[in-house]
Amino acid sequence: MSKLTIGEVQTYGFGTSGDRNISSATASKYGVRCSVDTSTGEPDTVYYPSFDEDDHKRVIGYKVRRLPKDFRPSVGTIGKTLAGVNTINPKARKLLITEGEEDMMTAWEMCGTPNVNILSLPNGAGLSHSNSKAAYEIYEAHDVVYLCLDPDSAGKSGATDIADYISRITEVRLVELDKMIGDPSDYHRAGKAGEFKKAIATAKQYEPEGIVNGIDINLADLLVPRPEGVTIPFAGVQEKLHGLRKGEITTICAGSGIGKSTFVREIVLSLIEQGQSVANVALENQMEETMQYLMAMDMEIPMGTFMFHPPDEAACKPSFDKVIANGNTYFYKHFAGITADSLMNKLYYYARSKAVDFIVLDHLSLVISATDTQNERKAIDTLMTDLAKLVVETGVGLIQVVHLKRGGDGKNFAKGAEVELTDLRGSAALEQLSWNVIGVERDQQGDSRDFSKARVLKNRLFGFTGIADHMKYDPSTGRMKSIDPEDIEDDDIGAIADPEGEAGDTGLGDNDRSLDDTISRLLQTG
Repeated sequence: MSKLTIGEVQTYGFGTSGDRNISSATASKYGVRCSVDTSTGEPDTVYYPSFDEDDHKRVIGYKVRRLPKDFRPSVGTIGKTLAGVNTINPKARKLLITEGEEDMMTAWEMCGTPNVNILSLPNGAGLSHSNSKAAYEIYEAHDVVYLCLDPDSAGKSGATDIADYISRITEVRLVELDKMIGDPSDYHRAGKAGEFKKAIATAKQYEPEGIVNGIDINLADLLVPRPEGVTIPFAGVQEKLHGLRKGEITTICAGSGIGKSTFVREIVLSLIEQGQSVANVALENQMEETMQYLMAMDMEIPMGTFMFHPPDEAACKPSFDKVIANGNTYFYKHFAGITADSLMNKLYYYARSKAVDFIVLDHLSLVISATDTQNERKAIDTLMTDLAKLVVETGVGLIQVVHLKRGGDGKNFAKGAEVELTDLRGSAALEQLSWNVIGVERDQQGDSRDFSKARVLKNRLFGFTGIADHMKYDPSTGRMKSIDPEDIEDDDIGAIADPEGEAGDTGLGDNDRSLDDTISRLLQTG
């Protein structure tokens, strides 16, 4: 059979399998030929023609089917266009697509008309030929394309893929066949041409996923009040953002060593205390160290003291039960860098299998550094897109820590330089796909090194940007807390303004300024 030529196949008569009830006239229309078993007189092999993409009348090969369903090597070449293109009526504005050549011919037997071109995908329900340039031009030439694929999972999935591909150029309708009957050939054999025509007449127009007509929306659904987010332990930030919400990405950024991880741990501890389930993916620390930080903070013991001179087990047990072993707090034990794909698998597991409320990722840069890429910006773009998809699909809240550019625009973040969105390292996707962005600023070497600011850089829902909070780190407890200006002691003011002067001496040379104005100015200038 492999030695057959196109010319030899064309000596065979037109026809196909006898059980399909397809007339020789229809087989002739589509150029389908068959050879006959001389011992039985019955067709034994069917040859489906493939035509040139530019000349739809020139056969370039045949797909070979040994009956009943044993496909053999083709004769000649199989082109990248739809089966049946030799029958196209250029005046017909409607096109019916089936999943195979036999279904194409039986569809013509049941409802063929010059006003509708009936063609087939040559290789099942996949996109391999249906998205070729030649096929695309055929779709484009019709006002309506009816996709009549098999009523099984492969057929339904294939119909959706193809419809999504061609709906940009023409109207697409999906024909819903009764799975209890089967494909068009089954309809034809069962004498149900009427039901087949009805399925075509009632085919619904395909709409890509996510397309919604406003007329289908219920006004009452839009007026359901949204609950406030989970409280943030920093009063100023809480007031401006109205809490942390699930289904959003909140990005925390700062220079190296400024205190962003401490800021985030305070948020994590607060989430746990409010009964939220949290997954801690701390890539910069080992899992045990992250646990120790949370316990030390809860016990208000500096981390250095906790690690090198830990309290006894009985003293630690209440905090351990509260923040580590409560059944709602998860951690990630890592041994080396984690790739972006591996990270996403784990985050989806936390969000879906464990149904956590919030995931804390500290920090994003370590994921990119472990990913084999020459383009950091593109890698961050891709990862941020995946993270945004994660929170939208699962409703989990994501708090992520990111780094800033080093030395950009002459800024020195170690000395409390102002953070801007353009300082985020690597990609504009960090700011574009985050719901909220908070920058932490601190002069880590100055006399006011225990004081820091929280600056809101993006606030998608409420709009406020700028300085939202002032915090003080207490070395004796290892805790960072908001400062109420009215509670700042005079010696704190003196330490910020002039560590060499008397306590309470602002060093500003303006004795008429009120205490509140003095405090405000000091805090605004770091």
